Amino acid sequence: MSIKNDLYSVLNDLGKESLQIEFQSNINSSVPKIKEIISKTIELRYKNKDKEMLYNDNYNDSEKSLSLLCEAFLHFLLTITSLPSQRKIMLKDVEIDLVIPDLKSLNKGPKKSLIMKFDKDASTINYIDRLHNNIPIDRENVWIVSPTPLDINSRNRNYVIYKNKKDEESHILFTDNKKMDENSNYFIEKENVNINNTNIQNANSNVLPFFNIIVDIDKFLKDIKHTGFKFVP
Repeated sequence: MSIKNDLYSVLNDLGKESLQIEFQSNINSSVPKIKEIISKTIELRYKNKDKEMLYNDNYNDSEKSLSLLCEAFLHFLLTITSLPSQRKIMLKDVEIDLVIPDLKSLNKGPKKSLIMKFDKDASTINYIDRLHNNIPIDRENVWIVSPTPLDINSRNRNYVIYKNKKDEESHILFTDNKKMDENSNYFIEKENVNINNTNIQNANSNVLPFFNIIVDIDKFLKDIKHTGFKFVP
């Protein structure tokens, strides 16, 4: 069983329709609920993983399964909140995991678009550099999702589940970027920059909890005054 199946098992138990009603009524309520769902999914994954390892000598689990979990979950969240997005597109020979609000907006005004990259393999850091060499988009508008912080440009946002490898091993979820370790090489001061009259949190506090991501996407879209909210499969 894949971690995506584990996720949807948890979502079905909680009730996908009730989550949709709750998040559309108050999107801020998604923060603690996303944390709960991630926690339950990881717990279920380890239970299923132990069983699969016990009965299958050829069992092989991807070390990037948490990134796959985040990707599948974010797709679900964007769908139930009706926030606009377009996934799996090619632009100038670069594959983009997710663009918000859509490719048309990205081509028209990169400063009013977001590109999401999920850290699913060892090429993520090289990918970011190649992306910026091919697409005129500011680094503040490229958000990276990974299990733990990556050594990336300080202007890219990095949404994570755990603040370090030690917490990952202990399953301690990262919920407050103000509590980052002093030796993590990330600043914690929050500043604001202005991009086309849009306030986007400066990446001095670029390592953020994944649980905040849908609220931050919603804020970004409101800041750029995007209209016509429609999910693009």
